[in-house]
Amino acid sequence: MQTLKTIMDTFGANIFVPIVIFLICIFMKINVKKAINSAILAAVGLIGFDMITNYFTPVISPVVDKMVKLAHLNLPVLDIGWQATAVIAYSTQIGMVFIAVLLIFQVFLFAIKWTNVFMPSDLWNNYSLILWGSELYFVTKNMWLASFLMLFGNMVCLLYSEVIANRWSTYYGYPQCTLSAPHQVGNVPFALILNVVLSKLGADKIQLNPENIRKKLGFLGDPMIIGFIVGFLLGFIGNFTTLTAIASWGQILTTAVTTSAVMAIFPKIGSIFAASFSSITSASQKSMKKGGREWYVAVNDALGYGESATLTTGILMIPFALIMAFILPGNIIVPVMCLTGFAYDSEINIALADGNIFKALIMDICIFAGQLYIGSYFAPMFTKIAKQVGVKIPGNSLMVIGFVAANILLGLITIAFMTKNPLIIGIIVILYIVQFIYFKKNKKKVIDTIEKHSDYSNVRIAKS
Repeated sequence: MQTLKTIMDTFGANIFVPIVIFLICIFMKINVKKAINSAILAAVGLIGFDMITNYFTPVISPVVDKMVKLAHLNLPVLDIGWQATAVIAYSTQIGMVFIAVLLIFQVFLFAIKWTNVFMPSDLWNNYSLILWGSELYFVTKNMWLASFLMLFGNMVCLLYSEVIANRWSTYYGYPQCTLSAPHQVGNVPFALILNVVLSKLGADKIQLNPENIRKKLGFLGDPMIIGFIVGFLLGFIGNFTTLTAIASWGQILTTAVTTSAVMAIFPKIGSIFAASFSSITSASQKSMKKGGREWYVAVNDALGYGESATLTTGILMIPFALIMAFILPGNIIVPVMCLTGFAYDSEINIALADGNIFKALIMDICIFAGQLYIGSYFAPMFTKIAKQVGVKIPGNSLMVIGFVAANILLGLITIAFMTKNPLIIGIIVILYIVQFIYFKKNKKKVIDTIEKHSDYSNVRIAKS
């Protein structure tokens, strides 16, 4: 297990994922030259995504910190982000054991065709499943129950990953790809329900997507200009009390032009990464014509981060999140690190809404409200585990939480397992089995229903 963790830490996703793509190409009998080309294109794309997010985050984080202080949030739980959460998950005893177990389990499920999603290509995000298992083990001291939770949670996430695979890959223009990160696909059932409800309430009539904005506002609707305007507004709000200082205007304009740059550059990098799957897509289509299976490669959510509607929705969520943290009764969390990552959380909602920012933003708000309550519930357990593995509690906070540990679905499943009641756990398992059988028997019907409640006016990222 330690060797596998060392390999993961040493090579990282930018090396591991291209290797997986190369091996898939070879397995599908694609010639070596094309396989190497696909792997290098994937590596270039992934490094490009890292460069964008690594540059953008330090620019936007100080503005977000100012907004948090401006909101005067004085709550006992501090959000410490996914990076610290991953460290905590992989530092627990059960985390070390399950690095290898989950990898073997995912390969097995794919091999027996239980799932059509090849999840090992997004191996790093297993920390999300490990975290829930660690929390259950902390409460129950039952290794078998915690192990079952992680394996069962993995199966649930693979089901929802396959449910949204067609919509996500179509919208973002990455053929044969889907999200499988548990903290993302755990939101799928709620996003699907909200998407249908909002469609019936007429949210589709408000076509707030980059293409329509561009048509109505001319050059002001260009994604690069939208990025500048949204970044400017974010910087302005963060520096509202110090507008007379020249340093504040420097930060406002830096945030504006950086956001604009992300909007302009991201689609170009996205097209490079998408090109890495052209050989696999072609081989897969030939295989399907001969009666082969349709399958998807699990990819990191960084692939959709900077898409115009996605990044815009994520940035617009920041002030709403702070307001919600302030006014929602029972919330005890100060959201900080999660604020710069809302674009990741917006991807599924944007894909389901086909770029409708208005619709996706409402979905984001509803789901985040639930996350605040789940996070508030698990904060005491999360804090104790963090202290056990040597994480220092920052500032004057009494407790900490990572919003990976605030996923609504996985949180509710973990709460059910905490009861140790066979009847309650059995009901949860039966609900999964019913959904699994229904989806497998009615896959086309489910996908058609999802498409029906999506808009169709937005230009895909691949065509941007």
